[in-house]
Amino acid sequence: MYQKLKKFLLFGAILTVLSTLFLTGVAAQDDATPEVIEIEAPAEGGAETELSGEVVVSIASNDVQTFQALADAYMALHPNVTVSIELKPQSEEEAYLQFVRAQFAGGTPRVSIIESPHFRDLAQEGRLVNWASYLQQINPYTGEKWEDSFEDWALNLVRDPNTGEMYTMPYMSVQTFWVYNKHIFEEAGITDVPNQPTWGQLVEWSEKIKQAGYIPVSMEGTIDQIWSGGRMPWLMRSAMDQYHRDDLEIIRCQPGDWCYREGIDDIWTYDPSDPRNDDPDRVSINIVRHLNALKDGDIRFDTECMADMMDQIGEVFKTSHGYVPEGWAGMPDAYPLFLTQKAAMWMVTGGFYTSFPKDIRALAEGEYGGAAEVGAEDSAAAQLFDYGTFSFPTLEGDCVQGNARANELTSGYLAIPVKDRTQNALEVDFVMFWTSPQGMEIFLQNKLDPNNLQGGINGPPLIKGVSLPPEQAALFENANFIGNYEKPGVPGDSVARGFFKYEPTIREWATMAQMFFNDEITAEEFAQNYQKLLEDNFDQILEYLNITPEDLEAPEKQPPGWVAAGPN
Repeated sequence: MYQKLKKFLLFGAILTVLSTLFLTGVAAQDDATPEVIEIEAPAEGGAETELSGEVVVSIASNDVQTFQALADAYMALHPNVTVSIELKPQSEEEAYLQFVRAQFAGGTPRVSIIESPHFRDLAQEGRLVNWASYLQQINPYTGEKWEDSFEDWALNLVRDPNTGEMYTMPYMSVQTFWVYNKHIFEEAGITDVPNQPTWGQLVEWSEKIKQAGYIPVSMEGTIDQIWSGGRMPWLMRSAMDQYHRDDLEIIRCQPGDWCYREGIDDIWTYDPSDPRNDDPDRVSINIVRHLNALKDGDIRFDTECMADMMDQIGEVFKTSHGYVPEGWAGMPDAYPLFLTQKAAMWMVTGGFYTSFPKDIRALAEGEYGGAAEVGAEDSAAAQLFDYGTFSFPTLEGDCVQGNARANELTSGYLAIPVKDRTQNALEVDFVMFWTSPQGMEIFLQNKLDPNNLQGGINGPPLIKGVSLPPEQAALFENANFIGNYEKPGVPGDSVARGFFKYEPTIREWATMAQMFFNDEITAEEFAQNYQKLLEDNFDQILEYLNITPEDLEAPEKQPPGWVAAGPN
């Protein structure tokens, strides 16, 4: 096993990836932070420190294959260490949380590695290891400072920007992007597919694909599909983000505001060319200033720019152009059209990498539900084909304030219970191995194994320098991370499909969107109706956010009823 592990190091570094998720670190008691042991650098050729003891991996997952492979590789390097894989059913989240809390209630937990975003209370009580000091140590599996193995912005978003404390460890990502059928593109004469095309290129591709006899874009258009948060909302949220980036200048926390942070907000400058410019560790947002700007009309939607945005989206998605499936407004699932090579493009999350061959097999064997749109004969003939990927296209014009971003989130919430320093050092060492390039290669190769029915990923890893065999590396060749539009307070996403996730406005927005795509209203009418939707629901939105009219009169004060991690 050790020799196999050494071979992984021979692969060239081919993948550097990033993602984002906001989870503010919480302060723990100073005396609860464990003393950190210096972990020795390994001898040439691998980690050979004399570690001993037991590491118990107890997370909510059904994927025994992947975690056992990781454990076996680690134990091959450290024969005096036992890594016990004791997974809990992934579908029983509440039972898992109760199990972990019971471990703490009984004294020092036996478990070593736990994973959930719902352990904030344990961090507040000083019962979880603060990763921050360990990240400054040398990782014996890379010979470099551990922190340098990660994409910087990802760590910045999960640790307290004031104290640097960090209690959950991200290592993977969730990403939304587009996939396309390479054969159809070649047949349509499309040979140059950039990592991030312009919207004009997407329109040109759609026309060529239509002329070649295929459906350009698989897309569902029912009210429920548009309302429920699938592909069309991803697109509309990305679009609104491109048109409302500079609202940051209006809604950011000002000096004297309750949310203003010295050392952060006083040095921030607006830079739409930087997709991380509005990350929560860079700038603070004042929800009251945002609401006041909407109420007073400083931010509004009955504008030429809003109409321009809808017109551009309509160039592809209006039914009359024929770039979406016939009858798409009544289609709940357009995916089989892509799987059977009737349609050329499809919007996905990273889970597509591993679900695609399984979905093809299920369709061909008659086990895929909802394949009525393609027919039994076409379903039975479904077979694997080569596909490529590209990032969300950027809209064009004077109103566009920045390149398109996508729904890109960090994933992974590894935590370690506070124990004695020697045991914690052993447990941290195992996570150092896991999050090294060689450890992540083992992790990914098993996750991406088509025979691993419990495998699968939602996006590339957050670890730099990961190398994979060519057939697996090809999956990520265009994994061009472009920034995240979904983060607390960001102005575009808050108002992209209704307002602040207030459900009545989301449903009305879905109806309006369908009417526009069916040419029942113009882009100008959509923009006017959207402004009216805001005005008609503003009081209810305030109530939903637990913010009062009196709160709006004092934007410098923290609204007592509003919860930052809530609906916004």
